[in-house]
Amino acid sequence: MEKRHLASEISFSNLANPVKTVHFRESGRKLPGVDEDDEEEEDELQQPQEKVRSRHSTKAAMFGGGVGTVRDMHVAAAHPYIIFPWTQKYKIFWSFTVLAAVFTLFFETFMVAFADPGLAPYNDGSAAVDCTIMAIYIIDIVVNFNLAYYNQREELIYDRNRIAKHYIRTKFWKDILGVFPFYAVLLAITGEMGSDSKTSRYLSLVRLVRMITLHRLKLLFEILQFNSKISLSFLTLLRNFFFTFVWVHFWACVMYFIAREYNFDPDRTAIGSDVPGMTIAERYILVLYYTIVTFTTTGYGDITPMNATEQVFSMVYMFLNILFMAWIIGSITLLVVKGDQKTGAYRELLSAVDDYSRLNSFKPELRKRLKTQLKLNFNNQGISDEVVLSHFPSSMRRKILRQLYMSSLMKTSLLEGVRIQFLDEFLSSCKVEMFGPGEELLQRGSVATELYLLVGGQIELINYLHDATNGEDGTKRTGSTYHSSIGDSEMHRSRSGSIPRIGPGDFINEISFFTGTPQIDTIRTVAISKTLTISRAAYKMISDDHPGTAMKILRNLLTKVETIASQLDYEQRVNLPKPLPVLQAGSVFDMSGKGDDSLCGDVNHAIVSVQTESTLATVRDLVRMHMEKVNDDHTTRFLFAASRGDMKVITLMCDQGFDPNEADYDSRTALMISAVQGNTGIVKKLFSYEGTDPNKVDIHGNSALYEAVKGGHDGVIEVLIEYGASLCMEDNIAASTLCQVVSNGDIVTMKRLLKAKIQVNAGDYDNRTALHIACSEGNLVATKLLVEHGADLSVRDRWGNSIFDEAKRSKSGQLLDYLESIADSNKLF
Repeated sequence: MEKRHLASEISFSNLANPVKTVHFRESGRKLPGVDEDDEEEEDELQQPQEKVRSRHSTKAAMFGGGVGTVRDMHVAAAHPYIIFPWTQKYKIFWSFTVLAAVFTLFFETFMVAFADPGLAPYNDGSAAVDCTIMAIYIIDIVVNFNLAYYNQREELIYDRNRIAKHYIRTKFWKDILGVFPFYAVLLAITGEMGSDSKTSRYLSLVRLVRMITLHRLKLLFEILQFNSKISLSFLTLLRNFFFTFVWVHFWACVMYFIAREYNFDPDRTAIGSDVPGMTIAERYILVLYYTIVTFTTTGYGDITPMNATEQVFSMVYMFLNILFMAWIIGSITLLVVKGDQKTGAYRELLSAVDDYSRLNSFKPELRKRLKTQLKLNFNNQGISDEVVLSHFPSSMRRKILRQLYMSSLMKTSLLEGVRIQFLDEFLSSCKVEMFGPGEELLQRGSVATELYLLVGGQIELINYLHDATNGEDGTKRTGSTYHSSIGDSEMHRSRSGSIPRIGPGDFINEISFFTGTPQIDTIRTVAISKTLTISRAAYKMISDDHPGTAMKILRNLLTKVETIASQLDYEQRVNLPKPLPVLQAGSVFDMSGKGDDSLCGDVNHAIVSVQTESTLATVRDLVRMHMEKVNDDHTTRFLFAASRGDMKVITLMCDQGFDPNEADYDSRTALMISAVQGNTGIVKKLFSYEGTDPNKVDIHGNSALYEAVKGGHDGVIEVLIEYGASLCMEDNIAASTLCQVVSNGDIVTMKRLLKAKIQVNAGDYDNRTALHIACSEGNLVATKLLVEHGADLSVRDRWGNSIFDEAKRSKSGQLLDYLESIADSNKLF
């Protein structure tokens, strides 16, 4: 009782504060109220790069994506005193901290070089700006102590204690160094407060410690780099320009600081003669001009280093300029080269296609189609489903494919009523293909090895009619057209108004694909078309795992064919130039260009008419035959699994809707085969599915219970009897079976038959029962068993012999005594 109470307390504690649950590596248990910081710190020491990358990518995603997950939003609503990084207010405040960091970068370097040292009286405009920036940083420190964050496992942490420990362990010391007044403290310690001395000027260099606040700027560029709304070219140019200006600004301040140390002596400094009489702004522009001229390697010579310090400064600056300029040029060159590489790759492929076409003497029309398809594939390779989705795990790919194409699949009549698991696997096995105008997906007479679902574009079905207009390739054609819009996946088909409108999205070659028959029409694209394509091998693997769904699809196909056939109105009938069986045999496919043109025209005309009038009927037969074949294959697999006790296959097929009562050519079911093999587990599993019939018999009249009795499988017998199984024997068969067992003296089998409730009083053709046989054999044990199971003691055979007569002939004293005792008690004799 105490243990249950403790478990309840732990459970409610975890629900109330889920972030305080920790996973112990040793035992895998969870205990409430234990902090995870020690574990997280160990993870950080082991994987510091992954930790930083996860934290930055998560924060970048929060600022780029706008909001957290639905669960995170519920957590935020339940904790109003915790700041969450996706809120608009925090984004605005964080933007101010970034601006403060940018201002600090320029302000502190400028103040070190140009401001009067000593900080006294510390009441001018620069002091006010400095105080404002420091106030923003101090507020940011307070905010970070209450700011939820994501750990390396992408879990939202919103417990204030853990937030504080995490912040202290990561960025707190950087932020403290950025706001601590080192300069003022050092001036106070050295007594240089308010003095303009060399010591105070050198002490001002400590202000550069505040550059540590630039970690915010680094994070800003990381966020912008992964923001798809900003052009990478624009971002690269903006970043390079910013870094270049920071670079020349910093070295301009260094140059002015050096000149200031030499008191702007014109004989000892490069800018000494120009400084007197200049304002601060003019002085800054002068040194900035020098650093920019030096950076761009222009070097007019109007400003020349005059002392060793300036010369060393210039050498270091120019040497570093080489590295910095190389980085700037390299980043810009990369953008240009990337575009040139794409164009060059396309031109190389185009040249290869031209060479290949000339080498194989392709016709101009085919060359044009190859180039059109090449350009289409090249222009769309960056946004194709395969390329984009290859970067994501399979579970996410399934979700995206489901969102893109599931509605089109579910609206097709072929997949109506199928399981969602099948559709998921179907989508995962499909590939998305795009075809240019005029591309033939399938030719008439070919056997489809792939199934196409049109999800965008336009295709036409081409027939060869005697009175049709000539097509582009010189053949006479007319056609029906499928229309589809990628936006709404709306598609319809018309054939002289005789076939009704079909719903959004449909398969275009399902009959040829499923039945393996030649394609009736040539399928050609009219505009750029997009299809979901699955191969026969991939579909077979899926259908093997979903046998019930596979049969459902075939039934849908049969229904579709029958619906189309019932709606056809044959307005035109023709006289066939050859017998119908010859035309249906497929020999007409090879008659184009052979013999009399008029005969070929008549044959082509006849083909279409035959297909219009009789193909649908033929297809119905083919679909039925294919359904039977598929069902036979699945039944064979199911029975084989039952024979070898393969619980996995039995469960999979039954869960997918396969009928457990399906039988082979001998009418033997999986239940019978399991009973023969003594697979008690399989028998129980089969009965767990609704509709399993325990009393089916094969062509020999044997039931599952009788097979279990013959095999001596007592466990199977118990299960079968529990679920209402019977021997299902006619009286003459039951009499013959039981009499044979008694005659053989097989008491064990006899007990099993009696347990299975065999007809104990059934008589054979001589009206002799098993009790007659037992008494004639003098078998006391068998006689007792039969009597105990209700054997009729008064029965006589056709010669009038009773069991008493048979016992006397056997001369078994014990048997006679037993019969006399039960006869006296029942007053039978």
